[in-house]
Amino acid sequence: MTGDAVQTLWDTQAAQYDSAYDAPGRRGALVRARLAAAAELLGDAPGRVLDVGMGAGRLCAELAARGFEVTGVDASDAMVELARRRLPERADSLVRAQVERLPFADGSFDAVIALGVLEYSAEVGAALVELARVLRGGGTAVVSWPNFAGLPTIWRRRVLCPGARAAKRIVPVGGPVPPPPRHPLGESRFLALMGDAGLEPTRIVRLGAHGRPGHRLLAVQILVGARKA
Repeated sequence: MTGDAVQTLWDTQAAQYDSAYDAPGRRGALVRARLAAAAELLGDAPGRVLDVGMGAGRLCAELAARGFEVTGVDASDAMVELARRRLPERADSLVRAQVERLPFADGSFDAVIALGVLEYSAEVGAALVELARVLRGGGTAVVSWPNFAGLPTIWRRRVLCPGARAAKRIVPVGGPVPPPPRHPLGESRFLALMGDAGLEPTRIVRLGAHGRPGHRLLAVQILVGARKA
């Protein structure tokens, strides 16, 4: 799926994706747990924070309530509009932008966060370099990455493969289905790209399908806390 197609999907289903945070069951538990884990990895020292791929502004609102000076970007106009409604006092700081071309000067932020966005970027390494560029030296980065080697992800990929008629009976319905990631890189390769960008991983949190901390083989999401040299 191309970048334009992904953006169109976010635009047309923005409200549905945002509603996942309030949904019962596995889907809601996972996105809530990812948000909470990212906030914990960020720490409690308020400063200037940029949320890249902010969606409808859930994390922006949480961090603003904790005293951070929040800026957010998203490639979807619909998501930006929802974020501005959620956080009207920061509306001018919530703007449309691509992760590969952030409209900020070098070293503008004390922290940057990118959840659920890097796997859809045009080029992962370039996106990580851009995150590092706008982060000050010694600043904190918190990013997420799908665990493509995890058993749940492998199972889902096989179930959803073209021609698998049983998939329609097995895959739950009732909510939007995320588009396929553009870059199915393994964890070690992703961490190497972070290092190449000047972001040194300091802590990794792995979340299972229900949002609880998970073993490497059972995790579906990886969150990485890092420092810029």
